[in-house]
Amino acid sequence: MKKLPQNLSPKHFEWGCATSSFQIEGGNFEGGRVASIWDDFCAQPGRIKDASDGTVACDHFHRYADDVKLIADLGFKHYRFSIAWARVVNADNSVNMAGIDFYSRLLDELEKHRITPNATLFHWDLPSHLEDGWLNRDTAYRFADYAALIAEHLGDRLPRVATLNEPWCSAFLGYDLGVFAPGHTNRTSSLSAAHHLMLAHGLGIQAWRSRLSKTSLGIVLNPELCDPLTSQPEDVQAAKMAEYERNDSFLNPLFAREWPSVLLDQMGSRLSDRQAGDLEITAQPLDFIGLNYYTRSIAKAPSSPEDAKRGYTFVPPDAADATDTTKQLTDIGWEIYPEGLKRVVNNLTQNWPLPPIWITENGAADNTPVVNGSCDDDLRCAYIEQHLNKMSALIAEGTDIRGYYVWSLLDNFEWAHGYSQRFGIVHVDFETQVRIQKKSASMIKALLISRL
Repeated sequence: MKKLPQNLSPKHFEWGCATSSFQIEGGNFEGGRVASIWDDFCAQPGRIKDASDGTVACDHFHRYADDVKLIADLGFKHYRFSIAWARVVNADNSVNMAGIDFYSRLLDELEKHRITPNATLFHWDLPSHLEDGWLNRDTAYRFADYAALIAEHLGDRLPRVATLNEPWCSAFLGYDLGVFAPGHTNRTSSLSAAHHLMLAHGLGIQAWRSRLSKTSLGIVLNPELCDPLTSQPEDVQAAKMAEYERNDSFLNPLFAREWPSVLLDQMGSRLSDRQAGDLEITAQPLDFIGLNYYTRSIAKAPSSPEDAKRGYTFVPPDAADATDTTKQLTDIGWEIYPEGLKRVVNNLTQNWPLPPIWITENGAADNTPVVNGSCDDDLRCAYIEQHLNKMSALIAEGTDIRGYYVWSLLDNFEWAHGYSQRFGIVHVDFETQVRIQKKSASMIKALLISRL
């Protein structure tokens, strides 16, 4: 892509890059930060692929000024980041001013470089001391306290704020599959966690708006596009079940709609966690919705008793259709499927009355190394270009998409994969913390300049 389509011009379209607190900050035992469930999870043997943790990560806690200058040098005018709940709230629910001061200094740097902040309040790093985590209804109310605290101390400097990032990951990867913190494996628990996360979203928006009414508030989801392995009814139903879990369990509460009955049936003894009036709380007016898109899934009828509890079994993309010789995978093993961006957005807009949309994450794991000072991440370049073309087509057809944030600014701690997968447009040497702009960074910079 030599030039951006007119409808993606930075003159009237928001371009940004994204990170999250636990993945880049480090400084986990500095400035009064309390432990998070991801600190605990990393300390458990066998949880993280390379046995690493987020103690140092990209050392952004100390290098934030240089990183903001890097954002500016790349031509971005918008930066999406998350605030670490564990850094700004003490175990007794009081404010940790040292943590607030860190984010205040970060905002100072962004303002200095005329970069607009886009903050997320929760990107999975739940404080450890919150007993039972998202299985406890009280955690949703503690989130509201946290949201009120941020509104009070930083809110006048945050024009756009998302409550949660990808609650599906927190609920189902964390409480059902056990591959994310806190590492539980109980289907009914995961559905309870999903409900309490959405309750937290609603309570958080109420708490924020009671203090600041003009902030643009929303949520960031990672909606599912799931295709059936075959046209057999059992595979079609399995794909539908996967989409119910990923889409309906989070989008329905935003618009005061009940979950599909099949999900309610799966809650079993925890069905009582859903209380009268909860949907009125979750269905707060939204100023925007963030959508994260990377790939699609393929499902077949459940092939094990455990999968039968969910209603589907996912099929690895390289095993779904051995005759498809054009299928490409990223280095993490996800299918490159740009058409899915268009399909999933169209599905959502047809089924829910969405507010204006931002694509808040999109990117690829491309582990191309640095050679002679350069990193030619051609897979990532092609991936971004293909998805930008699909997004441009959606806008041309009338979809209200107002911004795009590439994931990620920096190579970082990629959760259960540790440092084995690189999503950054900037290479990070985790031993020296040296940053090197990749070919994808140069491509984006050139695209932005071409339309200024």
